[in-house]
Amino acid sequence: MIATVRLLDREHKLSRIKQVANYNRLHIFILVVVITISSVFGILIAGIFRLKSDLPSPAAIQNFQPASTVKVYDCKNRLIGEFYEQRRIPVSLDQIPKYLKDAIIAVEDKRFYSHWGLDLIRLFGAIFYNITSLRTPRGTSTITQQLARNMFLNQERSIARKIKEALLALQLERSYSKDEILELYLNQVYFGQGVYGVEAAANTYFDKHVWELTLPECATIAALPKAPEYYSPYTNPSGLLKRRNFFVSMLYRHNKISKNEMVEAIATPLNVVPKRTLKNEAPYFVEEVRKYLEERYGYDFINRSGAKIYTTLDLDMQRSANRAVEEILSEIERNYKLKNSKARYDSLITYDSTPPPPNYLQGALVAIDPKTGFIKAMVGGRDFKQSPFNRVTQAKRQAGSAFKVFVFTAAIENGFLPSDLELDEPVTLPVPGQPPYTPANFDYKFLGPMTLRKALALSRNIVAVRLISRLGPEIVARYANLMGIEEKLRPFYSLALGSSEVTLLQMTRAFSVLANEGNRVTPLMITKIVDANNQVIEENVPEIQPILSPQTAYIMTEMLKSVIDEGTGYAIRLYGFDRPAAGKTGTTDDYTDAWFIGFTPNLACGVWVGYDQKKTIFKGATGGGVAAPIWALFMKEATASLPNEDFVACESIVWVKICEMTGLRASAFCPKVRTEVFKLGTEPKEECTVHRFRTHGSDFDLPDIRGYPGF
Repeated sequence: MIATVRLLDREHKLSRIKQVANYNRLHIFILVVVITISSVFGILIAGIFRLKSDLPSPAAIQNFQPASTVKVYDCKNRLIGEFYEQRRIPVSLDQIPKYLKDAIIAVEDKRFYSHWGLDLIRLFGAIFYNITSLRTPRGTSTITQQLARNMFLNQERSIARKIKEALLALQLERSYSKDEILELYLNQVYFGQGVYGVEAAANTYFDKHVWELTLPECATIAALPKAPEYYSPYTNPSGLLKRRNFFVSMLYRHNKISKNEMVEAIATPLNVVPKRTLKNEAPYFVEEVRKYLEERYGYDFINRSGAKIYTTLDLDMQRSANRAVEEILSEIERNYKLKNSKARYDSLITYDSTPPPPNYLQGALVAIDPKTGFIKAMVGGRDFKQSPFNRVTQAKRQAGSAFKVFVFTAAIENGFLPSDLELDEPVTLPVPGQPPYTPANFDYKFLGPMTLRKALALSRNIVAVRLISRLGPEIVARYANLMGIEEKLRPFYSLALGSSEVTLLQMTRAFSVLANEGNRVTPLMITKIVDANNQVIEENVPEIQPILSPQTAYIMTEMLKSVIDEGTGYAIRLYGFDRPAAGKTGTTDDYTDAWFIGFTPNLACGVWVGYDQKKTIFKGATGGGVAAPIWALFMKEATASLPNEDFVACESIVWVKICEMTGLRASAFCPKVRTEVFKLGTEPKEECTVHRFRTHGSDFDLPDIRGYPGF
């Protein structure tokens, strides 16, 4: 009995021990599970907080501004260029048609106005569908999530990115109203062809503003964001048509349109405009604008600000400039059989090789309104894609005889008269510390005494050098700088013949002083800059500074008219330009540079022709024969819409008949008489005494100089 009791007691103790052991194991298991879950949950929370720390701050979200296209307009508000990272034109929600908003919501996020950033019904439905179906997985992102991804995230497929997307969506819902989120989304989403936002899409595919879109056009735009490249109307119009019609049917299913509207919309063709790109007809000018904006406002302003840049360029004049430069240079290449022509270079370019630097003949042209400094046209080279180097603003070349304008201007301003005689005879000038300087004429001939007007029209080097020796090279350099030459000029006698390097823009600006009654203007490209909120952030007005007396400017203009009417620039008339104009030819040694710079009362224009490598264009290539024809063709078209005006004499100007052989007041017997211009009080008082009887010619007669092939 006792043994039995002991046995039972031992079994009871063993049972209790087992119960305690099982109880302890259960507790340990539960503890392990709790610890594991807590650890996983903690890691998850830590991971979420870590991911959240990588997200933009609430302030950054609240202040987000989508990158917008900067547009550049000409003086008549015609689009000439765009700068952008993403081509986008923001619009407000009330400018977007209801059809388009309803279509996006119906397909992309039908519970948009009821969820709080995440659509759990759609999420779990998509999970169930993706598990049970072998078809392509359904997307679960709401409009808010898509916006979060487009605004701040990349397109990688990862759990981390999806968590960030969800967190950002929640933050967006706290920061913005539903309408604000929808507006941001419709301005942010990508529609293919490099365009973002519904306004840019409407412009690209239908050449309309978004508020002008019809029902089928709205459905077409709404159909693109899912796969814009796949559904491109230019490569897959049938696929896009089916998807568009699906959007139309969804609008009907959600009671947003009537059945008749649905049927009519589905029957409508896509009617997408042909694929097009903005033709940049003024690439060198637009690039100068871009460089200015980047230097002043920074990179983000150029590519993200959505500003509107209103410029001075006249697109009609720009087109005339493009035609004139290419027509004459191509003609020169053909007529003179230049080995390295642009046509030959173009034929050597292949898509799979890097082309060599262009080695063909180049040209440049710039046109300025002399009264305001507004740049109206700019051709910096023959092909911007092949060579973006701007030969208007960047190329520094010797100006040849075009530089003589500064010598003669300094002379007139300092008391010389257009009727003064100067010897066109050999001269040697001493130069301290250097060999004597002996200039030569273009034709190596000497024509004897002549008036300053004739010397300028004929572009006689000897006379220009004699003048600079009388004035002093420093004086001539000073006047050149005052008139607009920005380079440091070498004060040598050879300066009279254009030995210092200058830019075409500087030369054209300097000539504008004469057209503007002695007033210097600052070249301007931009008149106004307006930000995305239509606030003016920069506005420019002409900067005008008196430099010369109006009388000097007018006398020089009259003298330069002789260059065109009877001198080295006579090709201007041969090419049919018959308006009153003044200008000067320029040619450098070995025919490496050819210039013509001239002006009418309302437009100044400079032309340069040459090779980038500074080699001979062809033997005999002068400014009058190579650059002047470009000037004439351009000016003939460019001034057609401008008033046909002559230069108006200022006060204290008088005209007197002089003898061209003596420079004195003409007598009744002088064989060569010209009505010459003078400042009041400087006109010749003494009558010519050389010609005391009527003659029929004289050893002193000058040749007929029209078309004279000088510098």
